[in-house]
Amino acid sequence: MRWVKGIVKGVLVALVLFFFLFPVYWLVTTAFKKSEEWFTWPPTFWPSSWTLGNFMGVEGGFFGSATTAIATITPYLRNSIVVALFVALLSTVISALAAYAVSRFKIGGMRFVSWIISIRMLPPIASALPLYVIFSRLRLINTWWALILAHLVITTPFSTWILITFFNEIPRELDEAAFVDGAGVGQSFFSVILPLAAPGLAAVATLSFIQSWGEFLLSLVLTTGKEAQTLPLYLGRFITGWRIAWGPLAAAGIVTMLPVVVFSLLAQRYLVRGLTFGAVKG
Repeated sequence: MRWVKGIVKGVLVALVLFFFLFPVYWLVTTAFKKSEEWFTWPPTFWPSSWTLGNFMGVEGGFFGSATTAIATITPYLRNSIVVALFVALLSTVISALAAYAVSRFKIGGMRFVSWIISIRMLPPIASALPLYVIFSRLRLINTWWALILAHLVITTPFSTWILITFFNEIPRELDEAAFVDGAGVGQSFFSVILPLAAPGLAAVATLSFIQSWGEFLLSLVLTTGKEAQTLPLYLGRFITGWRIAWGPLAAAGIVTMLPVVVFSLLAQRYLVRGLTFGAVKG
């Protein structure tokens, strides 16, 4: 019976991996296909001849050279990196301070926690118009700060909720021991609690980075040009009214995907523990 269970588990794992990894495989292979293979039926699962034209901008006819292609995508890549990094940093700092206050001093109580969670239920489209009006009055439309502040509205509540649970799992006796040794609240928080909370901080920073990186709707509403537009909006230029340039779109998709993968790998040491810490109490 054990070998039967092993086979069943292996088949299920293979199906799950296929479900999640096949889109990535298709994205990579399409990025290297020539234009005549974008729409073939039955589809070609392996390019008959590989090309870098989609990265150079030759196949789709959108760019004239590799230099032009790089120069075209660079502003959007820069904007995405700056906005996502600031959102990850600010969201982690704000949520850590708020979560510590709720966890240790019960500021706001459970009503505050419920309010935090309820913000996650708000669809982004419901906040798009009010945010546009606010930022237009502040003359922040088509700026990095408009996107950063708008994305913080989405990421900070969820990050705070995660860190409240995380701080609850850190023994209060550590705070009390620090107070006995003469440390204040701030010194106890920064010197004792934060180092122990590194896995949770890494988890919320990674999740905030990913959520900001892939956000499309608010970026569409709050930006008007390449001075602040991000990569998700750049990808939309390959979808036109008469065709979809799958090759350049896949090539740009790879460029869009790589920074998230690199950021997640850098935080991998703490990420798994941060996401699972506090899930089971013994």
